[in-house]
Amino acid sequence: MTALVRCLCLLLLFACGAARAADPATSGVTTPRTILALVDLREEKTIRLSRVHGMAEMPLNHLGLLVVYWDVADGLPDLARYPDLRGVLTWFAGEPFEDVGAYIAWAGRAMDLGVRFAVLGQPGVRRSTGGKPAPLALSNRFFAKFGLRDDDGYSDLTYKSRPAAMDSMVGYERPLIGVLPGYPLFRKLDARFTSHLVMRRGDDAATDSHLIVTGPTGGLVTDGYARHYDPELNRRLWITDPFAFFRAAFATDDFPKPDVTTLSGRRIYFSHIDGDGWRNVTEAAPYAKDKLLSADVVRKAAVESFPDLPVSVAPIVGDLDPTWKGTPESLAAAARLFALPQVEPASHTWTHPFQWAFFKDYAPQKESLFQTGEAGPKRSALDRMLGRTTAGDAAETGGEGVDIGRYAVPRAYLQKPFDLDQEIGGALEYFTHLAPPGKTARLVQWSGDTSPFESAVAAVRKAGGRNMNGGDARFDADYPSITTVPAIGLPVGAERQIYSAGSNENTYTDLWTNRFYGFQNLIHTARNTDSPIRLKPFNIYYHMYSGQKAASVNALRRNLTAARAAELAPVAASTYTLIAEGFYGVRFEPLGERRWRVRDRGVLNTLRFDRASFTAVDFSRSTGVLGQRHSQGSLYVALDPAAAAPVVALAEVERGDLPPPAPVPYLIEGRWAFSGLRAEDAGFTVAATGYGDGAMTWRLPQAGRYAVRAERDGRLLWSSEAQADDQNRLSVAIAVSAIQPLTLRVQRLAR
Repeated sequence: MTALVRCLCLLLLFACGAARAADPATSGVTTPRTILALVDLREEKTIRLSRVHGMAEMPLNHLGLLVVYWDVADGLPDLARYPDLRGVLTWFAGEPFEDVGAYIAWAGRAMDLGVRFAVLGQPGVRRSTGGKPAPLALSNRFFAKFGLRDDDGYSDLTYKSRPAAMDSMVGYERPLIGVLPGYPLFRKLDARFTSHLVMRRGDDAATDSHLIVTGPTGGLVTDGYARHYDPELNRRLWITDPFAFFRAAFATDDFPKPDVTTLSGRRIYFSHIDGDGWRNVTEAAPYAKDKLLSADVVRKAAVESFPDLPVSVAPIVGDLDPTWKGTPESLAAAARLFALPQVEPASHTWTHPFQWAFFKDYAPQKESLFQTGEAGPKRSALDRMLGRTTAGDAAETGGEGVDIGRYAVPRAYLQKPFDLDQEIGGALEYFTHLAPPGKTARLVQWSGDTSPFESAVAAVRKAGGRNMNGGDARFDADYPSITTVPAIGLPVGAERQIYSAGSNENTYTDLWTNRFYGFQNLIHTARNTDSPIRLKPFNIYYHMYSGQKAASVNALRRNLTAARAAELAPVAASTYTLIAEGFYGVRFEPLGERRWRVRDRGVLNTLRFDRASFTAVDFSRSTGVLGQRHSQGSLYVALDPAAAAPVVALAEVERGDLPPPAPVPYLIEGRWAFSGLRAEDAGFTVAATGYGDGAMTWRLPQAGRYAVRAERDGRLLWSSEAQADDQNRLSVAIAVSAIQPLTLRVQRLAR
């Protein structure tokens, strides 16, 4: 296909899409949500380590956008491959294009077709990869798309430079202080573009340079003005507000935001435990006198004591199976945990790989050095985590001495050759058989460096499982930036890894070497990722070795106590992974008049509309909507899981501090998950599942007193009466277990 034909096909594709978007009655038209990130993996090595993934993807996810990646070392992509394309994002550190003119022409054609561009860092249009300067007239064809002209000037000494104009987009985490980066002389030529930062030397207006702009084709942030990097602290801070910049550059206000942080109007909570340290003998009183395993201490102190908080427990088969390194005691500890109603069985693999890349092209001889112990054992933090007490113990499991990345052995147990099917599907089957009937192990919690290769992630999917771990979200005094709050997940070839929503105690205890109380500081990340904007669920993620030290047990219990006191909607960890996967698949069909049909959302059941204090759901024009709630200036809309393709319509209201009236009952907030809401004469019925007492608030069409009943299979479990307040809000707390689904019946009582 020639370049001309490709261009004509693209033009036809975008023209048809634009025509359909203008006609809401046309079926199949969806709001584009995909951002194509151009990365240079000759420089950044992997997507996981790229600037876009590490810093930009989380804000883009928050704005409802999903990111796909293209390595420019492979040439320029064919945009016809991306029918859902909304924009292109680049964040280069150097000059990645051999043919700068070809890239400028490609980008120009894309923008002419309506694809918006966001450019951070080096624009990639000034020099070729060989260092040959591009003609200024050629580079200015690119800059003109952003309303700018490069006047071939440069301010390298910036001590006299000051902002001539600057708005709230600048200074997000770090103000413009200290020695400022040098910058080119950008003139603004197009009044349609907004300048968010204009720098001036002294008082000379002739030196004004427009360094951050947004407009109808996207936006540009000059190199050095997106983020600040402190090499001494290895710390990154945003200078430009990424939420505001990407919102303007990609015009994200015209569609709902699929939200993975919220369920039933409340922040999602989940917890999961990796099996490392399962067999460690505890030092914590009063359990030490009985020489309890750390796994039993965690069960007693952190699981049985908090029956209202679900937790997914993922042992390592090698720690349990007597044909590996298991014992009757370690096996019984898992059975006792799996028997608890709030515990979901999960897998931390069979042999606990430490560096997954080692096994990508596996051959048994690769491990021979470790299996024979020729490298010589050595004591390490790894021994402490796995409960090894001597160097001899390390040699027994394979020997250490040759570093594999930061690890000394490629996996914890080396007795038999690595088998990917056994590692993934075999381990899930093992734990399913160990669990009580009716419980199935579906979740694989990645071990070691949490960097699985594509076929490992595919093996989870083929086994009918879900995957999670990695990300290490921190946002606290030690990590005072959203740059250490990760995206929802990571593309791994054609597969996708789902990140956990919080970091485990490893990062709080210097890899389990000191400050064993440090995990109590998780509460700061939990707070900072909830306000002023909700970025992540509340996730308590830890290892079984937290049951070894008194300080770590106390830290863990403090986190759980804080979670119990918060207004949350607890779910199993595997449920969160399904919600996260739904983010990537959901589609929105615009129906006009602020109305959308929602398709392919999986189990994701919350949409968010920002800057919506005076916006509410129009229930008369909506279907399949459970409820709504305002929080922090956003409107959270709860969808009914029973509706395959709900329709959400919005309307303006005069007040955002009160639940707006509606002709049907709707949910404001609740601890449980609800489905199949059906209005009945002066009341409603709805199915419910969840953990702990069912605290909830509904808005009803009529005031009065209501009878509330909880039933299962026609049997009454709980009943009471409650009075709707003067805003027709009915609040109840149903003291019954809903781990198994039940039905709620709410009926207005006659006066």
